[in-house]
Amino acid sequence: MEHVILLHGLVRRSTSLSGLRKGLENAGFAPEYWPYPSRRRRLDAHIDAFRSWLLSRNFEHPVHFAGHSLGGLIIRGALSKEVPFELGRIVLIATPNQGAGVVSRYEHTRLPHLIFGEPLQDLSEAALKEKGLGVPATDIGVIAGIQRFHPLNPLSYVNNFHYQGMEHDGTVALANTELRGSTDSISINAHHTFISNHPTTIEQTAYFLKNGKFLR
Repeated sequence: MEHVILLHGLVRRSTSLSGLRKGLENAGFAPEYWPYPSRRRRLDAHIDAFRSWLLSRNFEHPVHFAGHSLGGLIIRGALSKEVPFELGRIVLIATPNQGAGVVSRYEHTRLPHLIFGEPLQDLSEAALKEKGLGVPATDIGVIAGIQRFHPLNPLSYVNNFHYQGMEHDGTVALANTELRGSTDSISINAHHTFISNHPTTIEQTAYFLKNGKFLR
């Protein structure tokens, strides 16, 4: 069985990917979580920790990756350098590849930092561009959401004003999920917070990992 390493997003836990994990198991993969304290490290520290963990493993089959939001950025950073195993495909789910505009707008206020922790310093559009995470040399699929509002996501209240006239998922603008060098991309009617366990995300992630393109 081919492995799929799953990374959750900021202020989430691995259990937030439980639906995706189950769906990938049903599709014949062997998924596993890489849990990490999302709020308590800067992005570079997360990348270094993930890469060290990967290099300590002995994988016998191609290893695929799927990451939600911040998890996708960690995957990009860790795999932009060569790894000693066969690199499979990557799916980035609602990942702010170009940064998050809402962070750019409110990065100098205190409350967002108290809520989201240390990585927030690295997620503005300017900060992420400066980091230049790179693009791993493999097939990469990008899944973005376009459901603008959900009452359980406080950021969607703010972004309904900040992203007026733009497609977004309540947290990240559709345009900011784009990644030059990706293989394929799709948008679905899902909200940022819950997109990972959306049935379409699960189906499309499994299909891309098997075929290197999304189902249309």
